[in-house]
Amino acid sequence: MDKRMADRRKALVATAALGVSCGLLRSAQAQPGQFPTSPVKAIVPFPAGGSLDLVIRAASEPFRQLAGQTLVVENLGGAGGLIAGTRAAQAASDGYTLFLASPGQITIAPFVVQKMGYDPNTDFVPIIHMVNQPLVLYASTRSPFTTVNDVITAAKAAPQSVAMSSSGIAGIPHLAMELFAQTVGVKFNHVPYKGGAPAIQAVAAGEVPLTFSVVGSARGLTDTGHVRPVAVAADERLAALPDVPTFAQSGTPLTVVTWIGLMAPRGIPMSVVQRLNQLVRDAMQDPAFQRLMSDNTMQIRGGTPEDFRTFLQADTAKWKQVTGSLGLKE
Repeated sequence: MDKRMADRRKALVATAALGVSCGLLRSAQAQPGQFPTSPVKAIVPFPAGGSLDLVIRAASEPFRQLAGQTLVVENLGGAGGLIAGTRAAQAASDGYTLFLASPGQITIAPFVVQKMGYDPNTDFVPIIHMVNQPLVLYASTRSPFTTVNDVITAAKAAPQSVAMSSSGIAGIPHLAMELFAQTVGVKFNHVPYKGGAPAIQAVAAGEVPLTFSVVGSARGLTDTGHVRPVAVAADERLAALPDVPTFAQSGTPLTVVTWIGLMAPRGIPMSVVQRLNQLVRDAMQDPAFQRLMSDNTMQIRGGTPEDFRTFLQADTAKWKQVTGSLGLKE
């Protein structure tokens, strides 16, 4: 009897231990699905009010509803976003600190900055490609340029006589100009300004005939007839500019976008990467988010982390080629 009682007691203990073990295993397996259990911070590498800030704040409310936790936005400007990139790269690899990146910090900086506080290729893990902002070639309405061919013909007839403004050296508009020049075999006269606003205003005033810009920055000047859109550097026409052809439709294929995407410090568990990707992808399906992106001529992307990684590799290769002969390293 005592032996049977002892055997029964051992069986009960073993069963209880197995139950605890299975419960712990289930808890461990479920933990990624429970992420996040506290607020998630997204570091934005520019002051509030810009395109990146607009995108992440538009996604923050649907993210909160889906995740049950707040998406906190921290704006940290300076050095073209490199200060924020350094801060984000040094954060804990737990998924609670993210980096809202754009080309200047990830796919361009390695080729134009001598010393960075991080390596974009090894210190960050792609989470999700959120949106693209295609660039558009704009001309002053005081200029004779109405088509891409007009610009190419003039630039070939008198090398470096056709001026083009930009937001600054090594910015996306400058590199778009260089890519355009390399594609068609011409040289433009680059006129850098301190920011996108003065660059497009110079075109409106007739000081410079051409520039690359995003639609939002040029909308007011387009509406008042000071600048005209010539061609869209995207794979398809923009809903905001339905009558403006793409560069490809104009006979010169050219694609240049300012992308915006979320990344995380290296070492983040892949289960958390997948969870964050799904949460943000679902947040981007929110009707209010989609309306705001459409109103600001931003193309919603989404996709998997692997899709984003592939895109970044191609974007990096493109800017490496463009900057190679320019001697832009600071």
